[in-house]
Amino acid sequence: MMIFVLMSMVIGLGNVMAQETSLNEGEITTNIHSVTKMKSQVLTKNILAKVILKKVMKKVEKNGAGFNGTYTATTVFKGLNKYKVMTPYNNSVMIVEKDGDNMKTTTYFPYIKKGYYQEMSIAANKEQTAAIQKGDVVKTGETMTILGYKCDIYQVKSEVKLDSAGSKSTTIMNHQFAVCSDPSCLGSTEDVPLLPGVKGTPLKYINNTSSMTSSDMLNLDFLMYMDSETKSITPRKVEDSEFEVPSEIKLIDGNKDANKIQKIVEENTKYMKKKNLWTEKEPDEVRIYDNLQEDWDY
Repeated sequence: MMIFVLMSMVIGLGNVMAQETSLNEGEITTNIHSVTKMKSQVLTKNILAKVILKKVMKKVEKNGAGFNGTYTATTVFKGLNKYKVMTPYNNSVMIVEKDGDNMKTTTYFPYIKKGYYQEMSIAANKEQTAAIQKGDVVKTGETMTILGYKCDIYQVKSEVKLDSAGSKSTTIMNHQFAVCSDPSCLGSTEDVPLLPGVKGTPLKYINNTSSMTSSDMLNLDFLMYMDSETKSITPRKVEDSEFEVPSEIKLIDGNKDANKIQKIVEENTKYMKKKNLWTEKEPDEVRIYDNLQEDWDY
């Protein structure tokens, strides 16, 4: 479950990174390239536990490495407090609504008519984001041009270590941003997530994540590469009705049982692939690298 949450956080950041703009209403299209890998090593000497754990991990690795390819996401937004992200390859819709300190995120899958919602404190979310921001922000001096705007390149490294309940984990995230600070660029006065003291619009975001978890039972490696680049920003009139969840969608409270979220996601993936509806494209190249200090002998 930890890996699922980690993937959701990083991919979600890539999906909406260029959407925090001061433009009132419209659409944004973003091209995303994502590759994940998982590998495990069962250590327990108990024969029965070993058989069961290997079976479980085989399923986890299959599902965890299922998000590989390139796709285009479309975001419809109305101000800074309401937006909807539509992702064709897995036929998903994510609606985010902010009201004061509360942020509600609803994700649903029209084909299987199921989804989930979660609510959280915006202040608490900022605290969690700050907690993974440990490294110094580096302005590289390099630039790139996106949508006609000159963008400065920033890099920052986040590292999180956990040690609890007999399990140790190290997660390292390398972030790179192409930030537009031109006054004519939408959102140029906004703070950039994960870049304290930097204001502007990130028109491109790259993330490399490596996570290593170890316990007496098993070792688990998780690697992910993801880049997200804004391709268009189109102002238009957006109606409130565009953010309504269809009545036939059955939603669960994701705050009460996070495990059910993963089951819904897996059900949708299985359905779409069975019906040949999955439109994810294979990546042109695999750009994952392992930036941890330790290698295991599998």
